[in-house]
Order: sequence, then C-alpha cells, then structure tokens
Amino acid sequence: MEPVESAAATTEPMTAGMVSEFVYKHSTGETVGRFLAGLKEQKRIWGQRVAGTGVAVPPVGYSEADGSPAGEWVAVSPRGTVTAVARVFQPIAGLHPTDLPFAFVLVKLEGADTGLAHIVVDDLEKLFVGSRVEAVWKSDDERVGSIRDIAHFRVIG
Repeated sequence: MEPVESAAATTEPMTAGMVSEFVYKHSTGETVGRFLAGLKEQKRIWGQRVAGTGVAVPPVGYSEADGSPAGEWVAVSPRGTVTAVARVFQPIAGLHPTDLPFAFVLVKLEGADTGLAHIVVDDLEKLFVGSRVEAVWKSDDERVGSIRDIAHFRVIG
C-alpha cells in the first residue's frame, strides 16, 4: 500500500476579507426610557425608591437587594458629592468621551442614595473624593435622550 498524502499539506488555506455590521436599535425599556426622557425633555434627574437601597440613580426598575419592583419616582438635585475619582491624563481617541484630560467620577446626588457615574472636565486639580459638583447640561437642541445630555459635572464651592 502506498502512503497517502495529507490534504492539509497540499491545500492552500481559504481566506475571505469582509466587514460584518450588525445594525440594530436598542430599546431602553420603560424605566431607563423615563429616566432618559427626563434628561432630554425636562433637564431633570430622576431616581426610583427601591427596597434595601433608598433612591437609586439611575433607576433600574427593581431592588438589587431583594428583586422587588421599584416604587415611587423621585426628582433628585443636579448637585452632589463625589464619592470616587479616576483621573485620565492621556485620553484615547474614540475610546474616551473627550480628548482633553478628565476624570471619571461617581456622584451621590442630593436626594439619591446611590452614585451616578459621569465625568468632570474642568478644575481637575480641585477634584477629590468629597468635592461638591453640579451637572452641566447640553443645550436644548443638543439633548437626545442619553446620559450624555449631561455634558459633564463641574466642581462647585
């Protein structure tokens, strides 16, 4: 019997150059949709009262402590206290929300019991855990129903 040559040794690899795109629209659902509509249409930040947490901002529609449905909607202040800071000195284009140095922050807004993640772009040398900040809104014609309708937070006081 003669040796059989392997097909892998004599066959060229197959390649195909292509770009696949998966274009879709994401539904925010009732809870997040109402939160985002408040940002766009009212320039208001809304939270929801939930068991085991208090007022959650942004709202998720249920208690993360026990899974029970969320309750009353509560308008919270656009001002609050920074509870965490992560500075970015060299932003990466296309990855970060600005090309200037900035900081990711968690802000516990007045009237809320949880932190809202966002950014601070000015006065970074004055920014630390415990700093007081307030929301800076995009103009009426720029708001689209996104967390980015709050352009950033700025240090106050």
